[in-house]
Amino acid sequence: MMKIALSTQILVSVSITLGAITTLSQSSYAQGRFFCNEEQLVTKVRTERGEVPIIRWFDPSFPPPWTPIERCNQVSARFEQFNSNGTLKYIKASEINNHPVLCVAGYKGGSCLPNGLLVTFKPGTDPNLTLTRLLDRRAWVTGKPINLSGGNGDRQLIFEVNGEVYFDMESWLAEEE
Repeated sequence: MMKIALSTQILVSVSITLGAITTLSQSSYAQGRFFCNEEQLVTKVRTERGEVPIIRWFDPSFPPPWTPIERCNQVSARFEQFNSNGTLKYIKASEINNHPVLCVAGYKGGSCLPNGLLVTFKPGTDPNLTLTRLLDRRAWVTGKPINLSGGNGDRQLIFEVNGEVYFDMESWLAEEE
């Protein structure tokens, strides 16, 4: 009788442990691939190599409610939304309503998708230069956050079409899997 009780106890413990592991992996997956690390104010993407920082949100001069933490959360959610619905193919430097922006395009040379806004910059910002600097893969590989002011782009994934810069996000994400 004692052996049966001990065996049952061990079996229950193993079941609980496996259930907890399954729940942890499901909740981690449910969190999404792109997220804002609020402590570091960095938009990150989960890859096979770990969490890779994409954008550091350090500029507090945007008008309310666009604090760095709000921008981090909103832009991270946009990345995740486009990734989840399969439209995160190319990131394009462009203008929307006379504001420099990064948006999602369905193909190299394509227009911004309707409701495809990723991030808006201050007037006078060169979105082509910013995209090139922002997506410096060498900085991503080192795990260092990318400021919106520095670095050189990786020309294998960055293209210019009719004076507009595109980043092949779909190919980059595929490399990271």
